[in-house]
Amino acid sequence: MNVLIVYAHPEPKSFDADMRDRAVQILTREGHAVVVSDLYAMRFKAQLDADDFTDPADEIYFNLQKEQLHAAETGTFAADILAEQRKLLWSNMLILQFPLWWYSVPAIMKGWIDRVLAYGFAYGQGRNLKGRRAMLVMTTGGQVQPFTMEKQNILSAMLDHVQRGTLHFCGFDVLPPFAVYGAANANADQREQFMVQYTQLLRGLHLIDPIAYG
Repeated sequence: MNVLIVYAHPEPKSFDADMRDRAVQILTREGHAVVVSDLYAMRFKAQLDADDFTDPADEIYFNLQKEQLHAAETGTFAADILAEQRKLLWSNMLILQFPLWWYSVPAIMKGWIDRVLAYGFAYGQGRNLKGRRAMLVMTTGGQVQPFTMEKQNILSAMLDHVQRGTLHFCGFDVLPPFAVYGAANANADQREQFMVQYTQLLRGLHLIDPIAYG
């Protein structure tokens, strides 16, 4: 597989960073090609605005879908958007990795979604990213707890706006999420156990059935 990891955590020495590095290591060892978009390291622009378009369709009134469709047809998105879209088209597996903040993704990752998964590129006019798979990988605060099937179902419901409302809507086959509960408060042994679980998941990534949406 060609795997794109879109990663959002502001601390380079975080457990999230260790998980990202482990994913690159394991997936590469398993024969997959991996590219990482580290949004904080890239200083990725989070806000969507008129500067995202180098050849505006309308310089008087900003209509988002009109501008995105025009940019998709003419290749005139801003350079950082075009670079991420090329990575997406290259990949057939997308991993969004982030700390869970207010039951959602960090603002910088929401900005990546808003700007990169544009109308005319990722959806609309018969276009989508069908044939690709996607998965959310996250850490949470609080005390260390096991990640059970019940919690997986709760997270899937909580993040339905991302999994179904965004990824599935754009054509992705969405895999069940993976989470580490209480990563910041875990000791070394607990963190290693989390890594063992994540390693096992990554090695069988291609065998996981996607969520069945009606």
